[in-house]
Amino acid sequence: MAAPEIPLISLSRSTPEEVLDALSTIGFIHLELDGTGITQSDIDRSFELSSLIYSVPSEERINCLKNARGNGYYGMKGTLDERNPSQTDLKENFGWGRFSTSHGEFGTTQPLPPSVERYREEIIAFDNKCFEASLRVLDILSRAFDLPENFFRSTHKDAGSNGLAFLNYPALQRPPTGDDIRAGSHKGMCLEIRYCWGDITLLFQEQNGQPGLQVYLPTQDAKKQKGMQLIQGDVDLTSGTWIFAPIVPNTILVNVGLTLEAMTDGLCKANVHRVIFPKAVENELPKNRKTIAYFSTPSHDVIMNPVKQGGSIAKQEGVISVGEFFHERMRLAQPE
Repeated sequence: MAAPEIPLISLSRSTPEEVLDALSTIGFIHLELDGTGITQSDIDRSFELSSLIYSVPSEERINCLKNARGNGYYGMKGTLDERNPSQTDLKENFGWGRFSTSHGEFGTTQPLPPSVERYREEIIAFDNKCFEASLRVLDILSRAFDLPENFFRSTHKDAGSNGLAFLNYPALQRPPTGDDIRAGSHKGMCLEIRYCWGDITLLFQEQNGQPGLQVYLPTQDAKKQKGMQLIQGDVDLTSGTWIFAPIVPNTILVNVGLTLEAMTDGLCKANVHRVIFPKAVENELPKNRKTIAYFSTPSHDVIMNPVKQGGSIAKQEGVISVGEFFHERMRLAQPE
């Protein structure tokens, strides 16, 4: 039997049921740009700015190192794949856009490399478009659960909890002898990129760029599991199937994050994913890979009462907040 493909979804033509079916199985969709408020020109321009960030002299980036909000340059780092210590996640990340309205902030004040500073308003405009696009996806998901249309949208009272990441996976210096895993398997939880544990992620893949994203589909038995015990537990990566998430023009790749998995009692699946550069043709090197990710994250004070199909909300004693959930995930991710 052929492996399933990531479905193509349209905000204007697809039904809420089709969206929920995709997010509760594969956990990923190719979202057509029509209806999102984002154009292919917006995406192409953002990749031009990403290229500029990584082409300026290194001292310009070093002066914009990651701050307490998770904004700024993370440097070239290699993070170990927690399940395969021989593999590393070698990449650069420049985070953007997080701020705290509770501290009287109304927008990010992070520095940009001097050569990029003149384009600040363009980056802000793209960030705002991503915010609205993510809310439109959450609106159709609210309808799929028979909840008020603004249910998930209303969990985003603090726009500063969301953030952009301009990611650069550098090209290899020599052809790989086997598959080169550039981003180790992670279930929406990457210590190099905070907040990829949110409700959904919008991932932009560069047109004609280096492909390589793979999604792990667990077995049917694993898919039937729901609830916090699955979210907090390990994932068996030996019995399921890896499928590629190809670069599809005029679409955004959207996937479920851990917070949404928890808030839907495990129905929406935050499936494990990774970046892999397949073994190249002889004497041919894979290109560098650039992506832009927008991490949509509910306000940290939102209580994660799980919702169910039919519009019911399971309000229980002791349910944690989004912020508490994040800190617990970080604790579990730390090595013993």
